[in-house]
Amino acid sequence: MRSNAPLWSFREVPSPSSISIGIDGKFAGIGSKNGVVLVNSNGRSVWKNNQVRRVNDLSMSSRSGRLAVASGQKVLYLLDKKGEVLWHRELQGSAISTSISSNGSIIAVGTDLGHLMVFTGKGKMLWEEHLSNSDFPVNSVDVSSDGQFILSGTDYSRLYLHDKKGDILWSKETTGEVLQTCISANGDYVGYLTSDGKFSFGVKSSRILWEQSFVEEPAWIDMTQTADFVTIGETGSKVTLFNKAGRKVWGFRPRNCPKGVMASGGGFVLVAGSSEVLKYSLDSYLKRLLAHCRKRIEEASNENLDTTTARKYFDTASSDLDKFNHLGFLTNIQKSRRSAREARVIESDLTPSERRLERNETESNLVSSSNEDDDELMPKLIQLAEMRESGILSEEEFIMAKSKLLRL
Repeated sequence: MRSNAPLWSFREVPSPSSISIGIDGKFAGIGSKNGVVLVNSNGRSVWKNNQVRRVNDLSMSSRSGRLAVASGQKVLYLLDKKGEVLWHRELQGSAISTSISSNGSIIAVGTDLGHLMVFTGKGKMLWEEHLSNSDFPVNSVDVSSDGQFILSGTDYSRLYLHDKKGDILWSKETTGEVLQTCISANGDYVGYLTSDGKFSFGVKSSRILWEQSFVEEPAWIDMTQTADFVTIGETGSKVTLFNKAGRKVWGFRPRNCPKGVMASGGGFVLVAGSSEVLKYSLDSYLKRLLAHCRKRIEEASNENLDTTTARKYFDTASSDLDKFNHLGFLTNIQKSRRSAREARVIESDLTPSERRLERNETESNLVSSSNEDDDELMPKLIQLAEMRESGILSEEEFIMAKSKLLRL
């Protein structure tokens, strides 16, 4: 676990109660009992709003720059990118969690009395639900970037996934009170932290792919829009990254700060302590992903395979990283890795299903050869499960393919 110098430290807000950071890390919102402050990429205040008070949670829209603010004064606010209040809605209970979609068209808020409400960007309520018909607080709510799904968790040890129309897709009992949640851009992946110190990572159907238990309850969790990795504040002074397969892949030690969020593009982490807010870069880890992908392409090229497409995506990803377009980087580095894998596939007269099975069997050797390749294993397992659910694979074919992939 390495130390990591912060990019900046902001000390103008005593006892920050909540923080939020934009997708690209250029702006960050800081809330406290005295108001909201917007900070730029250099750690300097852009504007302050002292009208909004007793801030419990913040959520920044990546496209519009608007801020949804959950206030303990039983109010949900929407601020524009200049800090002006566009509208506010009075609630029956204290607003303790909120989330806004990428374009600002869907805003969800959870209250201390167990109510989940969803509004449009213009302030019209779309629907409301009293979760579990109980007054247990809705501790966390997350809207997918595309605004299609709302994930929420309560003190009643329940997790819920709704669509934007208010239809409940599923709910499940958890092993403890749900403290925090996170969701990928299109809602395909979800994660949640419970009071028994367990983090669970799963897919939209509610199936859990892996879990990680901690001796000490983690301080916070977050996920990239692409779900390539999850960031967990194991303690106030220890941040760890887990890849999609659930393996620890990187980490650093910030100054002791118990609150934290990650830019959904995956490039920065923002943490807050009692007297300061700090911004950290994750570029060191992203450069490792780039180096690993380059190695995979070189291996394929040495086998006299066509890596033209893989190199094309790699060059784009490299350019994205240089320009701090972290979301573009994660998207293109994933395409580059996939193209390098596809270059290894030998076409045959097999059916598409048989060819996929053959590919998984061939690649299982690659997955087990390096710790860095663990993030390749999970997508294959998910693909097999989806093929079984859609009827492409029979149960027998699924078991056989899974056994070969895991070398059981």
